[in-house]
Amino acid sequence: MAEAAIVQGHEGDWCIDSGSGHACEGPVTGQPSHAGTGTIIYHCEAGHRAADEHARQVQERYPDSPVPPPGFDPTYAGERWNEDD
Repeated sequence: MAEAAIVQGHEGDWCIDSGSGHACEGPVTGQPSHAGTGTIIYHCEAGHRAADEHARQVQERYPDSPVPPPGFDPTYAGERWNEDD
């Protein structure tokens, strides 16, 4: 569904999680992405709670640190932990 068809804050609007086994509840509202891209993501209340919890788990597992977590292999897929490497 095109973003233009979404009316923020009205019960029954399209939630990005609908149809994915997610039980939607509450009005659909837009909030900025946890990734910091500035993209507005439309979730119902339950979807926002689930996204917040997922972001918390990711931050806990991969904290914002100059030190990579155990098991990080910079040779795998040519990745690096920070921009200074």
